[in-house]
Amino acid sequence: MAKIRTFDHCGFVVEDIPRAHQFYGKLLGAKPLHIQNLNTQRLYEKKFPIMSFVEMGGHRFELCLAQEKLASTEGAKAMPRIGFSVTAKMMDELLKQLDENGIPYEGPVTYPEVVPLARTIRVQDSDGNALEFSVRK
Repeated sequence: MAKIRTFDHCGFVVEDIPRAHQFYGKLLGAKPLHIQNLNTQRLYEKKFPIMSFVEMGGHRFELCLAQEKLASTEGAKAMPRIGFSVTAKMMDELLKQLDENGIPYEGPVTYPEVVPLARTIRVQDSDGNALEFSVRK
C-alpha cells in the first residue's frame, strides 16, 4: 500500500476570502499567492468559483468562496478536517499565538499510552473548517 508523504494542495470553502486570509495569516503565517475571479456578480451567475491561493508551511492551499451561506457548526463535529503534526515546542508556540490573537481552540486533548499521539488541539476557522494540530509520542 502506498503512503502519503506530502500533498500538492488542499482547499477550504469560506464565506469571506479577506477574513480567511487574516485568520490563516495569524494562525499559520499564510501568504497570499494569487487571487482569481473577483467579479462576484458575474461569477455567481455563471457558478464559477472565486479562489485565493495561499502558501502555508511550504504547501499551497485554496480558499474557495462559498456561493451559499455555510451551515452553522454550532455544536457539531466539523468534518472533514485536516491535521498537522507538530513538535512539542511548536505546539507550545502555537498555543501562545492562539491566546495572543484571541483565537479559540479545543484542547489540548491527551491520550492513553497506546495511542501514538501525546496531545491535540482543534481550531475552527471563521467558516467552520476544522484544523487539528497534534504532537506525536
